[in-house]
Amino acid sequence: LLKKSDYVVITLPLTPDTHHLIDAKHLNQMKSTAYLINIARGKIIDEKTLVKALQNHQIAGAALDVFEQEPL
Repeated sequence: LLKKSDYVVITLPLTPDTHHLIDAKHLNQMKSTAYLINIARGKIIDEKTLVKALQNHQIAGAALDVFEQEPL
């Protein structure tokens, strides 16, 4: 699904199983034109890996309503 999606929207609860669920393995599967949107919990995405993916133009962009460390 990640390989075909233009937009990936994260809406999961934070649990031990979903902590850093979106990591390098998952970001590597996304298209370079895809956008990652997180409206769930910040710790579901490995932010350091996401920043690297954005800097390397591995994905087109990200919209985050939440962050690993809150408040900013």
